[in-house]
Amino acid sequence: MKQVGANMGKSVRGLQATPGREALWPRAMAAALGLAAGCADLEAPAEQPGMSLWFAALSSSGCQPTTNGQRQLPAEVETLVAHWTAEVTGPAGTEKKTGKSKVARTKLAQGSWEVKGIPATAALNVEVFGCSKDKKVIYVGRNDGVQVTEGSSQPVRIFLAPSDKLACTGSPTGSAKLGAPRSLAGSAALSSGDAAVVGGLGTWDASFGSGEASAAVDVYDARLGHFRPSGKLSVARAQPHVHEVIKDGKSSLLVVGGALALQRAGDETKFGVKLMMPKTIESASTKAELLELGGPTLVNRQSKADVGVGAQLFSSSIRLAKAIMFVGGVNDSGQILDQATRLNNLEDVAAGGTGTSEAIKLNAARMRPALLSFEDGSVLVWGGAMLDKGAPKADAMGELIGAGSTASDKLKLTGPAVLMDDVNLSTVGAVVVPLSRTADELSLLVTGGIPVHSKVSTKDAPTYIVVINKTNKTAQLRQVSFAGDAKVRAGYGGIGVALDGGRILVGGGLVAATQQAEVCPSGGPAEDCALAVAWVLRAPAQLPAGDAAVPMEVLSEVALGGPRFGVAAIPLGLGALLAGGQVSTRTGSNAEVLYDVGEVLTLTPAALDQAATCN
Repeated sequence: MKQVGANMGKSVRGLQATPGREALWPRAMAAALGLAAGCADLEAPAEQPGMSLWFAALSSSGCQPTTNGQRQLPAEVETLVAHWTAEVTGPAGTEKKTGKSKVARTKLAQGSWEVKGIPATAALNVEVFGCSKDKKVIYVGRNDGVQVTEGSSQPVRIFLAPSDKLACTGSPTGSAKLGAPRSLAGSAALSSGDAAVVGGLGTWDASFGSGEASAAVDVYDARLGHFRPSGKLSVARAQPHVHEVIKDGKSSLLVVGGALALQRAGDETKFGVKLMMPKTIESASTKAELLELGGPTLVNRQSKADVGVGAQLFSSSIRLAKAIMFVGGVNDSGQILDQATRLNNLEDVAAGGTGTSEAIKLNAARMRPALLSFEDGSVLVWGGAMLDKGAPKADAMGELIGAGSTASDKLKLTGPAVLMDDVNLSTVGAVVVPLSRTADELSLLVTGGIPVHSKVSTKDAPTYIVVINKTNKTAQLRQVSFAGDAKVRAGYGGIGVALDGGRILVGGGLVAATQQAEVCPSGGPAEDCALAVAWVLRAPAQLPAGDAAVPMEVLSEVALGGPRFGVAAIPLGLGALLAGGQVSTRTGSNAEVLYDVGEVLTLTPAALDQAATCN
């Protein structure tokens, strides 16, 4: 890659703006075409001014190795278009500036792309679109928060993935896959736009149906499209809670709870949910720890935070604007808890302090309930209720914890009898994705999870929409319909991610821990099955009035490359990262059961005018 510009100056992260000259992007594109999981990493290109691009390979069956190349574009890409937005502070205050640049494939072959008029700024956002001959956006990439300093030179690096398709992660400078294969990891979307995959189930012995937790930590760099191993937890943890906390602009991960080991439970278990339980209830000895991000090595220290029920197995958690809420779980004596803990003062937690915590009494004992929040910090708790067989579900399906309140209010259920009277309505570990949210109303899609009194199968768990009214404390159940009678669902440990433009991703997950011909695909494992597919859906902007079924639009079906449950599914700026997962609880050696692949689903921004962009 040839040097662009004569004044190199001090190297900084970002685009370059040289006084009296336009900013320059590369004469020669440093590109790795089709780098996928399993490929040998290429040497990093020299630090040169301009932009370095990597193009993801499509994933069809588990991210197989592909051919790498430099200075190559995918054959279907005819032009590249860059959109940039900059926040510039001047005498009149902060001003937003935007720009666009387009370069043809033929010009790139000659080795130049010049972008004019980029101002110096600490907050430049760049999106790059690859357009086809028929003027459709087929590749998308983004880098946010770029610092542009006059007189300085260093490239901006962007990872481009095929739009609306599942692709493999990977670039010449990092790992295309997790540092260690694992399922049921904790994960967090970071304020930087990156993502963290923490702990998980790192071994699996199919003969005994059991596995031990992993201490591995990987951080996914969304700008470069790869993972970087980031150290180890002090204690191995499967299904831990992971949340970002920030102090003085410095980011850390608070990692709470988790199991030391899990096993496929049999009928002798005393729990209602006979699936992936520890043989004995034994949670991590260190309740919480802090992982300091951003340095060359991960700094790990024990946290003094009072996390309450967050330290218990099978509790749930949610990150709020100024707090973290932990709900339910199972204590060491096997008691299912009707408690919640709100952890406040997160800056103190990030600094290593205790924070301040509040205990909250729930209306029902719950395992792995779903949690969503309103704009004011009120929290919806849905499902996971341990009810006596035959008890009315309307008494305990959902409850609402008000912002700052230490009490919880039951929600009154309304809706069609087919849902109201469904004995499988209450589930543990359901996949729940928000559809819309206002100050007083929240709508969500619920699918999958293990019905409380089920024989370890999700096949009878209903898929439905709930509309929560915070003022009236009501939960309206709505049936759903899918175009073409698609059998959209998710299993235990399934995928559920809210995406840009009202779109959602759901699917995957363990459907049954015992073979059931009516739910397991043919040719799958002999004794259990996980879904090998997910769906991108969109709900109507306005739900139809009354009790009519809500039509859900199926935008696409995504092949996961094989059966997968316990996948770390994390929202990214342009879609979602899917990392790791497990094939089965019954089949294969450790290497055959646990995934280490990383994949991205990248969507064209909903508000983008493709015709205007590519023309």
